[in-house]
Amino acid sequence: MIRMSNQQYDYRGKECPEGYILVTRLLSKLNPGETIEVIMDSWRCATMIAYEFAKVSSIEMKVDKLNQKDIKFVFKKKN
Repeated sequence: MIRMSNQQYDYRGKECPEGYILVTRLLSKLNPGETIEVIMDSWRCATMIAYEFAKVSSIEMKVDKLNQKDIKFVFKKKN
């Protein structure tokens, strides 16, 4: 894991389930109102994350395709 800044995490090169587990741990520590960004290149893992966390009402999630390879998630814990 490369921590890019205070609330940005670079998980490129992490395969499933490692990327999924890392994101799950980050979200479990997120305080209400906090936002984090995660960049990854595992489409399999990104699909799992998007599917699972779309069901979680306390987390707001945005997903963007940065390029042919990389996906960016922005997660915000609702108050």
